[in-house]
Amino acid sequence: MAGQTPRQHDDNEAVALLYEVGTLCARVDNPFAICLDKLLDAAVRLSGSDGGLLQTLDPRTGPPDTLCCQQMFGDLDASALRREWESSAMAAALRQGGALCTRDLQSDASAVADDGTTVPWSQDFVRQMRAAGMRACVVHPLVAHADGLLGVLLTCSRAPLAVDGPPSRVLQLLVRQATDYLERKRAEALIQESEARFRAFTSATCDVVYSMNADWSVLLHLQSRELVRDSVTPNQGWFDQYIPREDQPAVRAAIDQAMASQGVFELEHRVQRIDGSIGWTHSRALPLLDAQGRVTEWFGTASDVTQRRLARDAVNLSEQRYSDLFNSIDQGYAVIRVELDPQDHPTDYVFLEVNPAFVQHTGLQDVVGRHARDCMAEPEQIWFDIFGRVALTGEPIRFEQYSRELGRHFDVFAFRLGLPEAREVAVLFNDISARRAHEQAQRLADRRKDEFLATLAHELRNPMAPIRTGLHILQMGRADAGKTGQVLASLQRQVDHMVRLVDDLLEVSRISRGKVELRRAPVDLASVLASAVETSTPQIDAMRHRLQLHLPRAPLRVDADAVRLSQVFANLLNNAAKYTDEGGEIVLAARAEGGQALVSVQDNGIGLAPEMLEDVFQMFVQAGQPGMRARGGLGIGLTLVRSLVELHGGSIHASSEGLGLGCTFTVSLPLLQDRPAQPAAGADGDAPQAPESRPRCVLVVDDNVDAAEGLRMLLETLGMQAHAVYSGASGLEAIAELRPELVFLDIGMPVMGGLEFARRIHTRFGSARPMLVAVTGWGRDEDLERSRQAGIDHHLVKPLELDDLMRILEPQPQAVPAP
Repeated sequence: MAGQTPRQHDDNEAVALLYEVGTLCARVDNPFAICLDKLLDAAVRLSGSDGGLLQTLDPRTGPPDTLCCQQMFGDLDASALRREWESSAMAAALRQGGALCTRDLQSDASAVADDGTTVPWSQDFVRQMRAAGMRACVVHPLVAHADGLLGVLLTCSRAPLAVDGPPSRVLQLLVRQATDYLERKRAEALIQESEARFRAFTSATCDVVYSMNADWSVLLHLQSRELVRDSVTPNQGWFDQYIPREDQPAVRAAIDQAMASQGVFELEHRVQRIDGSIGWTHSRALPLLDAQGRVTEWFGTASDVTQRRLARDAVNLSEQRYSDLFNSIDQGYAVIRVELDPQDHPTDYVFLEVNPAFVQHTGLQDVVGRHARDCMAEPEQIWFDIFGRVALTGEPIRFEQYSRELGRHFDVFAFRLGLPEAREVAVLFNDISARRAHEQAQRLADRRKDEFLATLAHELRNPMAPIRTGLHILQMGRADAGKTGQVLASLQRQVDHMVRLVDDLLEVSRISRGKVELRRAPVDLASVLASAVETSTPQIDAMRHRLQLHLPRAPLRVDADAVRLSQVFANLLNNAAKYTDEGGEIVLAARAEGGQALVSVQDNGIGLAPEMLEDVFQMFVQAGQPGMRARGGLGIGLTLVRSLVELHGGSIHASSEGLGLGCTFTVSLPLLQDRPAQPAAGADGDAPQAPESRPRCVLVVDDNVDAAEGLRMLLETLGMQAHAVYSGASGLEAIAELRPELVFLDIGMPVMGGLEFARRIHTRFGSARPMLVAVTGWGRDEDLERSRQAGIDHHLVKPLELDDLMRILEPQPQAVPAP
């Protein structure tokens, strides 16, 4: 639509001009402004115009609003021109890509597009054009296909334009050439911008940028920021230069895997740093592929993670130590999160973490992540209150608490963890149920011991009163023979009672230490029970009880120590007689059942409370019914009974309907099968007789003068020629002088004890020594063993039993030296 130029150019000149312009613009090192000036000059020349301008509109093609003018446009405002081109109507017409022509501004202040559309010029533009003496103009939009309007090329004439066709072909090529140039500059700007962003990104996120050839054999380029040395030329020795020998296998394996999969190489490994130290880096590389999908190069980045690695190692070490401590401590440990209602009242808590000991101490399993109310059927509110107070106040607390739900006592230390709003509480605790039970048992034992000592004092004072009274009567010398006999009989009974008390205590001690040896043999329980009844009859008769016997006709044979077993049943019968009011009923019954012999002693006495049915067999325990203390005893009889029964492989249990309703004690013993029974030893034994022949000379050696003289007088009463001395040294002299056949010696003498005295007798007299009998208050098994090792022939425990003494006085074979 634009008219032909008044000046025509030779086609060759036009082509030469296009070539010149193209060559200039093709060189990337030519300044942007020079290229624009050349393009504008060529446009003015090719169009035959009187002047023109070229303005860029995309800032990425060069400096923003670059404006090149020729002739009359030196004072134009680039911003004002931009507003002209960006007006809605003009912008729409320019984006179509065709030229817009104004033939004569004097008559028409608008531009006409190829399709006949008219676009008005602004008054400022028309005024400036007229002021410059221009009457016609042609606008060539520089439009890129993908990027839109990049600039505007305007040519102007002082004369009106004729309308006789479109711009010349050469001018269209120049417009295309200008558009391509701006488009290329824009692309270069975008690339530079992208590269700048990439450099900024890599500088901010990594410390090394590198590239490798396809098989990683050559490091093509490496740029580092103070981590490793730069490499600006291809480097084939990079592997040994940068990677420590210990890490090379792992790095090589990761490279091989990435090459095989054409995937990402990523590894955290050690590197040789600039300063020669070893650091850690996190390296990541991507493959660059050609059109055929083959790797041509690897591009990668690496970051210095030394400090992070050291921190992580420190954290791991700390966590490992915490974990080791967490898992190894004997105390239970849990971290909980307390839950509150809107009024900040604790309602529940969630288990966040527990250690292995938690299960051992509580018995609760798989609690992590669960609420306490879901883990326990009826948790006590006190636990929620305590932990809630710790969570809300932050004040730690140490306390002991019993859990009814778990049936255990706990020693607990609780403290808050982290921020208050987290409401997390750490709980460190011990199951102290065993300790509390032990403490309770110890308190019970102490109480029983105190009761026992009080009872013992009472039981010892009771016989001491008649003993002292009897001694006063004898000392006064006014009693006749009948009264003297009564006094002596009373003294004998009281002494026997005291001896039985001491013997029971010693018996319990021996049994508890496993020092009792049973002399077991097949026996018929009938003979054992007969012996027990004979022993207990005086006490039963004294209380005027009625004793009923229900014994089977068939023998009940057991493997037992008849004497010890008789002691068991006599004790049970005596207890029944003691704790039944006068004129009561006692039933002794025996039967066979399920391979067991069952023997029961039943009474209608004071009975037992339910809580005492098991405790009654404990040491020093006496049932707490009114009047029991007055009935006497140390509370060790039933302990002795159960111990002896269990030594026989049996069991005993007590039953009672309650206080005042009597008791039944049932003993179960295993029966023997098809073995002949033997009568109980001592059931029909004769009373001990005085020996027909006794040693003619005996010596008593004891530092206790009263004890020595008392034994000497007893020996004289038994027909012995008895002498007494009061020290070990005197004893040695007396043996040399008197040549006694038997020597009674005390073990605990001062200066020269009884054991040393015995050894000296062996050394001094050899085979001519007398028989040695220890008479002492020491009666443990180890005491007997020490006597034997010292060469003492017999060991008697004070107070002496007459039967034991008479057995010693029977004729003995000639003594031989101890080995």
